[in-house]
Amino acid sequence: MSASTLVVYVLEADDRAGVMHAIAAVFAHRGLSMRSLLADTGRKPSRILVSFDGTERQQKLVQQVLTRLHHVQSVRVLRTDSPELRAIAVGRMCGPLPQLAEVIAQTQGDAVMLSGRYRDVEAAVSELESRGLIAEVARSLVAL
Repeated sequence: MSASTLVVYVLEADDRAGVMHAIAAVFAHRGLSMRSLLADTGRKPSRILVSFDGTERQQKLVQQVLTRLHHVQSVRVLRTDSPELRAIAVGRMCGPLPQLAEVIAQTQGDAVMLSGRYRDVEAAVSELESRGLIAEVARSLVAL
């Protein structure tokens, strides 16, 4: 059985009713789950980011189907180590913030915002969670 890996699909799409539903349906009709679905409709065309953890075969199938959707103009696939893929995580600190490699940390009171490359931010959040130093984490993705 193939190993599962995380990828992020970056879609350029028309800002039309039903586009997000059609994208979600690509996954739902195949019994697959998205990790996240984010839309930036302030851009023209809109940019939609979909993170998905699946096998290489599943990833290729999803990419092919997304590419064929009527209001989708383009689809790029980014791996988690892509320099174009950036992340932000905001959480509540439950202790002192240790030094974190490769991540920018900004604090205000007990709130912390971590930013940097996707893989680095995820590693930092995992480390902080395993040590019980962060809670109530919200994440966002940006593709350059």
